[in-house]
Amino acid sequence: MTNNTKSLPFNTVDSWAIWNTPSESLANKSDAEREKLFGAYYQPETFPADALTGDIAEQLQQVKYVLVGLNPGNAAVKQDPNTNFLNFHGAKKSMDYRLAAALYNTDMWGAFMTDLTPVIESDSRKVNPSQEDVANLEKHLDELNIPATATIVAVGNASNKALAEYAKRNVVTIPHYSGANGHWNAEKVHAKILEITK
Repeated sequence: MTNNTKSLPFNTVDSWAIWNTPSESLANKSDAEREKLFGAYYQPETFPADALTGDIAEQLQQVKYVLVGLNPGNAAVKQDPNTNFLNFHGAKKSMDYRLAAALYNTDMWGAFMTDLTPVIESDSRKVNPSQEDVANLEKHLDELNIPATATIVAVGNASNKALAEYAKRNVVTIPHYSGANGHWNAEKVHAKILEITK
């Protein structure tokens, strides 16, 4: 990274939609095959900082999509608070690789990512985001100079409910990648992302 991220007001739930990519060629692979390869190659507790190059402050001003999850799961307790952007790049059991595979080679790859609340809790039923949480999120995006024209992509129904009701920015939604989501389908999610970004 050529820009000092310490001078920017990032928090522990901020990250970027960039993951280590499989060494095997992804050309001509189906969505499900690509997901398996990302899963096999997934490197837990690792953010590929060398893939985030250039002027970060400038990149923030060019952000078109902000992926917003509900909150960090319980595994976040073990993450190193001194390492930037580990959210969405945690333990393999979190299945972040599903999201990586779905976003790969789309306009959402490289998007800014964050969570609606910093509450660490794996049971989403115990997390109830408020209008204040949404206001705080958008204030944070403003402080990072992310444009008001950026589209918020709610990851899962729980975050979408509050964001769709209270956010000032445009909000769309994609399914959550968690293993608890039995409706996840690699092909359908990838198709939805392509539809949003066309």
